[in-house]
Amino acid sequence: MCGIVAFVADHSIAERTVRALEQLEYRGYDSYGFAFVVASGLEIVRGVGPLSEQAPALIAGGLPTAHAAIAHTRWATHGKVSVPNAHPHRSFDGKFAVVHNGVIDNYLELRRDLTATGVVFASETDTEVIAHLLARHYADTADLDTALHATLAALSGEFGLAITCTDQPGLLVAARRMSPIAVGIAGGAGYVCSDPIAVAGQDGWIAYLEEDEIAFVTEDAVRIASFATPDFPVREVGKIALTTVAEASELGRWPHYMIKEINETAASVRMVAGMPRSAFAPAVARLAKGDIALCGAGSSHYVCMLGQYFFHQIAGRRAICHSADEFMNLTRLDADATLITISQSGETYDTLRVMEYAQADGAALVAVNNVAGSTAQRMAEFPILQQAGREVCVLSTKSVVSQTAIAWRLAAELAAGPDGDAADLTDLATLATQLDGLVQGMSDTIRDVAERYRWIEHWFFLGRGLHWPVAAESALKFKEVSYIHAEAMPAGFLKHGTISLIDEKFFTVAFIPNAQTDPESFAHVVSSLHEIAARGGNIIGFGHDLPSTFAEGLLEAYIQLPSVSKFMDPVIQMVAGQLFAYHGAVKLGRNIDRPRALAKAVTVR
Repeated sequence: MCGIVAFVADHSIAERTVRALEQLEYRGYDSYGFAFVVASGLEIVRGVGPLSEQAPALIAGGLPTAHAAIAHTRWATHGKVSVPNAHPHRSFDGKFAVVHNGVIDNYLELRRDLTATGVVFASETDTEVIAHLLARHYADTADLDTALHATLAALSGEFGLAITCTDQPGLLVAARRMSPIAVGIAGGAGYVCSDPIAVAGQDGWIAYLEEDEIAFVTEDAVRIASFATPDFPVREVGKIALTTVAEASELGRWPHYMIKEINETAASVRMVAGMPRSAFAPAVARLAKGDIALCGAGSSHYVCMLGQYFFHQIAGRRAICHSADEFMNLTRLDADATLITISQSGETYDTLRVMEYAQADGAALVAVNNVAGSTAQRMAEFPILQQAGREVCVLSTKSVVSQTAIAWRLAAELAAGPDGDAADLTDLATLATQLDGLVQGMSDTIRDVAERYRWIEHWFFLGRGLHWPVAAESALKFKEVSYIHAEAMPAGFLKHGTISLIDEKFFTVAFIPNAQTDPESFAHVVSSLHEIAARGGNIIGFGHDLPSTFAEGLLEAYIQLPSVSKFMDPVIQMVAGQLFAYHGAVKLGRNIDRPRALAKAVTVR
């Protein structure tokens, strides 16, 4: 969470820095800020709210002529959303400016020590201590490397940093501990960034910092070293072409990225269907050898839940699944186990910590991600790249569908076995066709229902079996974008207490299995719906059977969806849930692509 970008060049880079930071806004948009290195020192520009809303005025008003700048867009952790708490933070001597992603655990202790020596703090943040520590150590030693090592050694927690110093205006410093940072040369400038999207479409190269590494970046050179020891031992820079890791995305004719990306779900499924068997074979061979675990956070956790059903019902294999934030409290994996981790960005903090935890016990790692070169892709023995195309909307839509298709494919390939025929991909190809038909032909129908009931304040989202994770993911999308309370649960769980909430003001969205392909689950869900209706509750149903299948008056509204098979129908319902959330939120006037308080990549714990 939060976005960092910095440039250094032999020409002014002020406007370029603003434009690059706009590209990172999906990582946080509470506030923004820039530190421009000018002849007189540091010129700090900060503001509250999304940068994209204020960038035209900033540029039109005249930016300083600066050959170096660091910039940050914030998702608030320590301190309220305000200009004083926006990054960059300047040191007490005016020589250093710092932008920071992550959390400094011991900042209160460091703050008290600095305050005791007369340092006055201007913000509530944990980040400001870094700037003042740098200045204090620099004043004591007059040596930048010594000051950097002493400061980084004093910090407990995680950080991705970009630093500038007025005594060396042609230099940027970057550092990483458990928060992604990359460096490189692009378009005639040296740069630092937390995501290569900041330099997408530019000619150049990128290199990723590993744990406890520091980088020194000038306009035409990069040096990477370990900061574990004061001598900063240098390693060779592994350069990756930017064209292979950074992909631009334009809104085009669409009103929002969310609906654009929902319309791209079919293409994301076709991409998975078109992947050669060899792309999965190494991971599948490993999965065959021992225990299987799945781990993700947020939407990716719900994909993992679906994967758990796939492995059990398709491959006959037990798979455990826990959300990344609780995984380490519940499970240990042995050296024969394989952990499948799923994360759109490949930088989700909690998921990466579970990967480290599993790796330390000798487990093998399969990483499913949509960002080439991400930390998860580099950590895993068996990386699988989704290739779903860049996703800009903070809410994940096509990426979740792509991940689900990959989870199904892993289970199907495992069931086929290494010596058998390849998994039958006919259903996956048919799913893509049906998703095209859904988003192009049924969006208006779903919109009518979503708009009609947009004012309802409390919702249950119910499903059973494969459709329970779909209900959970759909409730998450709904509340993320509409800001309306929605609670998901298995349909059978409702009667164990929660049904006491049901009345005529409490609506339920039911994800109903196909009576032909999953008759038992269908019967159980319908039974739960009758229990809701008996208590005056109103039900909106998403299903695959004819409306006449249901008792008259049972459903307030019903949307009949196309059907492919038992394992593909939940994906169709998932996309219908995305459309339901989207259309209701549009009518409510919500900020669709940047809902309040959210960020695309959750890189803090």
